Amino acid sequence: SGKMSTAKALSDVAARVAAAAQRAGRTPSTVRLVAVSKTKPVELLRECYDAGHRTFGENYVQEIVDKAPSMPADTQWHFIGHLQSNKAKTLLEAVPNLAMIETIDSKKLASKLNSALEAREAREALRVLVQVNTSGEESKHGVEPSECVELAKHIKDECPRLMFRGLMTIGMPDYTSKPENFITLKKCRDDVCAALGIDLDACELSMGMSGDFEAAIEMGSTNVRVGSTIFGARDYSKSA
Repeated sequence: SGKMSTAKALSDVAARVAAAAQRAGRTPSTVRLVAVSKTKPVELLRECYDAGHRTFGENYVQEIVDKAPSMPADTQWHFIGHLQSNKAKTLLEAVPNLAMIETIDSKKLASKLNSALEAREAREALRVLVQVNTSGEESKHGVEPSECVELAKHIKDECPRLMFRGLMTIGMPDYTSKPENFITLKKCRDDVCAALGIDLDACELSMGMSGDFEAAIEMGSTNVRVGSTIFGARDYSKSA
């Protein structure tokens, strides 16, 4: 078919990530590549896994619940979609190897996750990012930049089973981003690190997707979420 294999596409993206990091004077290992595998079959995830990739991003609770048991235990799952508080427990119970939730956007959600983890006491603290709406437009998801410090403090002070690890943005409502989105997120990081008394290095920036991950890395991203460039356009039809 002339279609590039998923493993080859993944390795091309990884090379672009490394090159962008080097252009920015950074070590490639300081940037994590999350392969966004929503709507993709487990076979394609396995192809990436077999090529040595471990970090996958999923957007829907039901989908990650279905896929997680079919993937090896050392898979690093990132939840990167909107998470409703009433699904928090389901997600945690079904995905014991959940590495990070990138989309904490309310105190209610943080507290709900913390309570669910306290009830289980099985695992180490769960790494989380605060999702920030950097678009300046009405958006369903993410706190306003002026609210990021308050939510980060809530996680650090009131949610001992969660580990605050940084900030995440989607960018614009249509999932594209502009340099302003990245600048806004970096400004939030300055504010949060000052308020929490932590080093800038201790606060990740998850920004950049298929269309702009290189620009995001050059502006300081530590975590890029790339889907279509690795897996091809999303197929919602479920038909072959």
